[in-house]
Amino acid sequence: MAERCATCIFRPGNLMRLDRGRVADMAATAVQRESVIVCHATLNSDANAACRGYWDGYRWRVQALQLAERLNAVAWQGTL
Repeated sequence: MAERCATCIFRPGNLMRLDRGRVADMAATAVQRESVIVCHATLNSDANAACRGYWDGYRWRVQALQLAERLNAVAWQGTL
């Protein structure tokens, strides 16, 4: 996503009311799998997008994301 959605799990305040530590666990799992967290606002759409909050905080830990950024292969989707 081009920007974090209004209820991004990486915004302060636990807007999605997740259990304590859940976001950290999700991020750690995604990094371990060399993957992304999909933006929850795009889960039921035809075009899932990587969570912008995850991108901002963790892209440097995922080799494929570093490569995509360096090759200018990232396609930004609009805001929700």
